[in-house]
Amino acid sequence: MFSRMFLVALLASLVSWFPALLPMASVGQAHAGVKESRRVYQRKAWEVRVVAFDDGTFACAARVSAGGSNFLIWADVDETVSLQFYNRAWRFGDEKANIVVRIDRRPKWTLNNARLSSRSVFFTLPEGKASLRFLREIMAGSRLNLYGSSGGRINTYSLAGSKASMLMLIRCIRALQGRDGDANPFN
Repeated sequence: MFSRMFLVALLASLVSWFPALLPMASVGQAHAGVKESRRVYQRKAWEVRVVAFDDGTFACAARVSAGGSNFLIWADVDETVSLQFYNRAWRFGDEKANIVVRIDRRPKWTLNNARLSSRSVFFTLPEGKASLRFLREIMAGSRLNLYGSSGGRINTYSLAGSKASMLMLIRCIRALQGRDGDANPFN
């Protein structure tokens, strides 16, 4: 179990982690830029990182790579969950688009008004049961396919290790919130 003190000590000794792969501003909340990042967990194809931003805020991210492409699930201390698809070959202005995601052979999910910026596609999951169902599908699935709005497949990401990584992502956020096993219910 992480403690806040452990995470603070960990962040104090960080080295940069592929800064081009991390957004200069997360989807849910604007940050000045990624200051530091550190892997705190790895399971199969996935890893979980705690990220410090220049503005003093923190977030946790679960990431899987597929060649020059990455799929990240970001969670902020306020429990906003955002998706990021990154590809070093992409070049976007500041645009919006509808993207489609399909996990295994389950029905497709259309993510309307995803933000395209630089080399990334961002989408913040709305609060509610549908988003929880989507995250459960990721945890139980074996692969995630990303499609453009016209139906062409853009990339496939492995979900091997996603369940354990998502559980660790939750622990990471709870540690940042200071809710990491403290037995005092008034904290």
